Amino acid sequence: MRYFINFLALCALWHSAAFADIKIKVVDESGQAIPNAVVSIPLSGLNTPSNSPILDAAESAVMDQVNKQFSPHVLLVDAGQLVTFPNSDQVRHHVYSFSKPNDFEIRLYSGNQVEPLSFNHPGVVVLGCNIHDQMVGYLYIQKNEVAQVSDNKGYVSFDDDVLKDSLSDQVVTIWHSQLSNNKTERITRLLSEKNEEGEWLLTLTLIPEVKKSSRKFKLRY
Repeated sequence: MRYFINFLALCALWHSAAFADIKIKVVDESGQAIPNAVVSIPLSGLNTPSNSPILDAAESAVMDQVNKQFSPHVLLVDAGQLVTFPNSDQVRHHVYSFSKPNDFEIRLYSGNQVEPLSFNHPGVVVLGCNIHDQMVGYLYIQKNEVAQVSDNKGYVSFDDDVLKDSLSDQVVTIWHSQLSNNKTERITRLLSEKNEEGEWLLTLTLIPEVKKSSRKFKLRY
C-alpha cells in the first residue's frame, strides 16, 4: 500500500510539472489589478501551442452590443478571422472604426442584419458607435503570437511550452487602451519581477481616461 501511495504522489507531481503554466498579474503603480490588458508572447515558429486562444479562421468571433456597451470590451481575433456584430439591444447602433487599415462602418441597424467582417491586418481596432458616444470597444487582431486578456483580477496565464517557441525567453508585449493617447500602441517588457506567490508581475503606468462630454440634446434611439 505504501508503494502505491508513493506512486500516486509521483503521478500527481508529474502531472503538475507537465501541465505547469506561466501566471502573470498586471497591476498599476499602486498595485491595483488592471483588467482588459492584452499580454502576448511573440512566436518564433509557425506552430501554434495547444493552449492558444486563437480560433479557427472559419469560426466567427462575436462582438455583441449589450446595454449600450460592446461585449466583450476587448475581443481577441486571429488575423483573417470573421467577426460578427450582433445587436442584442432594443435600440439601433451604428458601429464604426477609424483604425486604419482595419477601418470600417456598419450603418444604423438592429438584431443580426449585417454580414460578418474579416480583419486581415494585425493591430488594435478601436470601435465606436455614431449614436451612443459612451460605447467604446476594442478588437485585438493577433498574428504569430499567443495572447490573453487580463481578467478582473489582472491575471493572464500561458502554458509553459509557449516560452519554448517564443522569439525571446520571458519577453512579452502588452497593450491597454490607457497606455497611449491613440489607444493602439503596445509596449515590450521583460518578465523579471515576481510576487510572494511566485507569479510574474507586470506594472503599467496608465493615462487617466478622459470622459466624453454628454450630448446637449435627447437621443431618439
